[in-house]
Amino acid sequence: MARSHAFKPGHPLVFWAFILVLVFLFYTGTRAMITRNDCDSVSNGVKHWKVVPGEWVCTSGTVTFDN
Repeated sequence: MARSHAFKPGHPLVFWAFILVLVFLFYTGTRAMITRNDCDSVSNGVKHWKVVPGEWVCTSGTVTFDN
């Protein structure tokens, strides 16, 4: 008699971490698109993206990960 093996897709922590990353990327991408023109009148459109908390900074620079 053959025994069936239960399907185990992986650890639930990895699944929820993946979901949280997707939600964060969707949120920051949406926020970036909505506020993309906020620096036009302040700094002639010169801006860079600050990842945490997810906002445009109206100065020249590069992408930063700090608070």
